[in-house]
Amino acid sequence: MPTRMNTLAEARRYLVWARSDAGRELRLARHNAGLTLAQAGRRLGWSKTKLSRVELGRNPRVSVEDLVLIGSVVGIRPSVRFFPTGRRIADAGQVELLATLIARMHPRWQHRHEVPMPRAGDLRAADLVSSVEGCQLMVEAYRRFADAQAQVRAARLKQRDLGADRLLLIIEDTRANRAAVASALPELKPSFTLTARMMLGALTAGIDPGGDAVVLLRRRPASPLPVAPHATKGERAPAPSPGVAHHATSGE
Repeated sequence: MPTRMNTLAEARRYLVWARSDAGRELRLARHNAGLTLAQAGRRLGWSKTKLSRVELGRNPRVSVEDLVLIGSVVGIRPSVRFFPTGRRIADAGQVELLATLIARMHPRWQHRHEVPMPRAGDLRAADLVSSVEGCQLMVEAYRRFADAQAQVRAARLKQRDLGADRLLLIIEDTRANRAAVASALPELKPSFTLTARMMLGALTAGIDPGGDAVVLLRRRPASPLPVAPHATKGERAPAPSPGVAHHATSGE
């Protein structure tokens, strides 16, 4: 079990990363807004040196108020969220959803689960990274697609930081999720260009799919123990597992 001192040391390392990451986001937003350091600094009443230190993560005393003010100048708003430390444990349904996908993929694909981001202090992890020659595919699995914009953005940031070539979002095929995907189609279509059939076909063939996709998938429950040969006729065999729902963001 980690000691209190180890926990605090890890927290301080994370703080260094968080300052650097926030500064990078602010610098990118400033560039997108077409502002120089001097111009943004004048609007804040700051010197460009002070602003530059925040953007580079070199101001250990930067406050939440500072970040909010800088964000207002460059056109973004910070959001603070808390999540458990350590590796997230996927629930049984999510494990089954990923297993259902892997069962359809060619053995040529090599899989890694819960892949951490390659930066010290970053506690995020991709649900699955599958690799084949010339392609690294990142997969995020959702049992509930409740906030398309936030969930897609989070997945894209992970993809960027991992350097993955392709992104696949698999979403459990439920009535609520089908409705959520349908309502988000205008936002999803421009960047998720492959249909479910195209993506799954490439995965089955063991080749680079050539694009990104959102796929609604019916998960296969974990197989129960086999029934003994002498079981009575009242002991039923499990029902066949459902297959993949042929739904996609760009139509088939």
